[in-house]
Amino acid sequence: MLGIGGKGEELLKSIARKIQEMNLPDITLLRKEATLGKADSLSGSKAREFVTMKHLRYPDYELWIGAIDRAGQLKVSWYLTVALPGRITGRLRAINKAQRDAMPAPMKAFSLLPKKLGKMMAQKLTEKITGKPAYIRVRPEDMSMDDKEELGAYITTAHNVVLAELEELMNDLNLDFSKVDKHTEGFLNLS
Repeated sequence: MLGIGGKGEELLKSIARKIQEMNLPDITLLRKEATLGKADSLSGSKAREFVTMKHLRYPDYELWIGAIDRAGQLKVSWYLTVALPGRITGRLRAINKAQRDAMPAPMKAFSLLPKKLGKMMAQKLTEKITGKPAYIRVRPEDMSMDDKEELGAYITTAHNVVLAELEELMNDLNLDFSKVDKHTEGFLNLS
């Protein structure tokens, strides 16, 4: 966006402040530095500042909110990332999925039962040891409708805060917010 250069840090601070004021349950809000990909890290580009959010129930999902100043312009964006499993875990998941896909439909439900029970037992054991709630890690393809709704609500809230704070900043600078592209892409598809 033209005309907002140099306002990235101000916008990130206002977004973080607004999210903290909302006092959302089970949310961890942090400031982190990151590069925008391998090309940036290999070329020696400096790391950029982001506000990150995690929901305790979905520890593999992290929302990154950025406001990057570039040549008098401001690039505002957010990304929902999912932690990838390690090499061994990934291969085991692929083998198990291939075996389940080859099973007749009535048997698939029974093959998932030990996996679910194992996760539930590990969850209870972790809660007993740490004294804190422990949540079962959920991959996108394993999400229930409730999981998608909960994660979607938390992401939608953050999306709306980013838009509201950007609109307020643009109004203060007498810029036209109606020209901002507000839609998202991905499996949540917010607008």
